[in-house]
Amino acid sequence: MDYNRNNYKQALDNYPVTTSKLTVKRIDFAVELSLLIVGISSPHHLFAAPVSENAVPSSKVSHVEEIEEENDIISWIDDTQLTIADSIHDYSSSFDHFVGKKDDEEPMNNRSYLRLKLKSRYSHRENFDPDGSVYFKLDLPHTKKNWKLIFESDPDDFDRLEDKERGISANSSNSLSGAVGGVRLQGRKWGEWKTNFDLGLKLRFPIDPFTRIEVYRTDQLSYEWTSLTKQEVFYYKSKGPGAITSFNFYHAISQAPSTILKLSLNAQYLDTDNNWEVVQQAEIFDRVNQDNLLQYSIGVSADSRPNYSVTNSWVSIGWKHRLYKKWLYLTATSEFDFQEQFNYKINPGIMLELELYFSSNARSTDRLKRSIPSL
Repeated sequence: MDYNRNNYKQALDNYPVTTSKLTVKRIDFAVELSLLIVGISSPHHLFAAPVSENAVPSSKVSHVEEIEEENDIISWIDDTQLTIADSIHDYSSSFDHFVGKKDDEEPMNNRSYLRLKLKSRYSHRENFDPDGSVYFKLDLPHTKKNWKLIFESDPDDFDRLEDKERGISANSSNSLSGAVGGVRLQGRKWGEWKTNFDLGLKLRFPIDPFTRIEVYRTDQLSYEWTSLTKQEVFYYKSKGPGAITSFNFYHAISQAPSTILKLSLNAQYLDTDNNWEVVQQAEIFDRVNQDNLLQYSIGVSADSRPNYSVTNSWVSIGWKHRLYKKWLYLTATSEFDFQEQFNYKINPGIMLELELYFSSNARSTDRLKRSIPSL
């Protein structure tokens, strides 16, 4: 990526907007951070001003020219995000109307979206681990059974359960390689249980069909406690079956549910290694304000093979920040792991994650919101 402010200015003189220098600096920081995360930039760029080939002494640059240049960058970023989001909405709505909408039926809100993630993790005793993923969901609200089309560039079905629960970069030898695509039937009820059903293919040769079935229910245990029980079973032709069982308990610490305690116990079985992995975790989500969320986590994981043993215990503190509007987010997480492979010696680390959302609902959806599941 060639990040040059003059290129933006030459191409976008027709998009003047009013913005603040603080907003521009946050966007510049996000662009440079994304380059650093994927490993094509160096850290000092985060704190260095962009260099122009035709730079003139700062004393000769007028205040008006600086504002125009900053406005051009913001205008280009906003216009690009809006163009992609509108394209996703238009194509999704057109396809939905073609397959499911009746002539006398009113248009329904389409929640299709595209999510891009750039993630890097570094720890004292392990290597630098950059990662990126793409997830796309095409919503079909007019279909009678509310089908959805899904695309995942980095499916996590065969990742370690600890990696899934902590949202960290996958490092398991069993991880799937290659993107998958399919259809999802979401939200069907079976008594007190709700279900999700996925059916699709891994998008590479040889053909590798897969299926996932998830059933879950929510129960109000008391005035203060709510439980979410979930069972998932999946099968890939190339790797065989797997299953995850989850028990989650939620408690609102304050009167307003801006601070939530979550206790969870999860178990995963993978036929590829004939192993049960168990993860127990306690988390606190603290919504500090509209732009910031703090996440505290303490947990332990264990494997059943070759002998039952604790494989890791950890403590982490994460800060999730709304970097720009409601479609660009930055997460920084400090971690302290005590892994079996390092004889349970402390292993400090840090993880950075940049998320971009493209959707007609992106500017009205609060991605920092954490809530207790409702019945």
